[in-house]
Amino acid sequence: MEGSVFYMDRHTIILTADKRQEKLASLLEGKRISYAWEENAQEKEVCEKVYVLPIPVAKLDRNQEIKKKLKEELRKMCENPYAKIMVFGGVFTTEWKLFLSEYQIPYWDFLELPEVVEGNGWITAEGTVAEVLQLGEHSIYGQKILVTGYGCCGEKIAKLLYKLGAGVIVAARRKEVRENIRRDGFIAIDFDEMEKVIGDVSTVINTVPAMVLTEPCIRRMQPDASIIDIASAPGGTDFEAAKKYNIKAKLALGLPGIYTTTSSAKLLKNAISKYAPLQNEMREGKSWIFQIII
Repeated sequence: MEGSVFYMDRHTIILTADKRQEKLASLLEGKRISYAWEENAQEKEVCEKVYVLPIPVAKLDRNQEIKKKLKEELRKMCENPYAKIMVFGGVFTTEWKLFLSEYQIPYWDFLELPEVVEGNGWITAEGTVAEVLQLGEHSIYGQKILVTGYGCCGEKIAKLLYKLGAGVIVAARRKEVRENIRRDGFIAIDFDEMEKVIGDVSTVINTVPAMVLTEPCIRRMQPDASIIDIASAPGGTDFEAAKKYNIKAKLALGLPGIYTTTSSAKLLKNAISKYAPLQNEMREGKSWIFQIII
């Protein structure tokens, strides 16, 4: 087959776990088809497949049958020397990293791609503001808010809250990060100082995936205060303590998949277009978009 020209079909399989991925299916180039996994047609000998896994990839654990079939198909594709495989997803688990590495399948983590991280941070910040307004009893303007962590999301949340008129305090562990926080115009504290200031704030927003909002902090909070925790499950809040002291607390995950889903999907679509572009030899083939609901 060497020297021949192949017009490859592209199959993009989106394992849909939220509205963001539903929007992605409508934005990608190709004919959109919804189907159950077992209805998948016979594969062409020469085919490119792009698999878009959920964000986070751990959502695949919701449906072990689909997870098993996905791995079986990937193994089968690896046996075809003329097939091309690319995998996208978010926050790949160790299990999936080892599996993909074992079969030498190239994969991209959306949340490690700079162009996605930047836009996703602002979308998450907007979603966080929406959660604050829904759960709390105060307007953003004039409210004193504590943000824990100053990574990509924490920084953008603090800046957006400030633009909306909030007084922002940011807790960070490292001295150099606290210096950056002060340069950005916010009050910076160490986590060890949280108990001293938490009684003065109406809302706490946690972005740290470790236990930072402990019972000693929570029992000092105002009765009408609230906690929005956007860190990866199980979050960084002692939710039992929050319940004990009647503090409203919510683990708010996957905000880009809940709010502004079209903008969120465009970030993913642009990343796929950049890292897995349609090659010239595929322009003569067909591009199909398959959705599998998990």
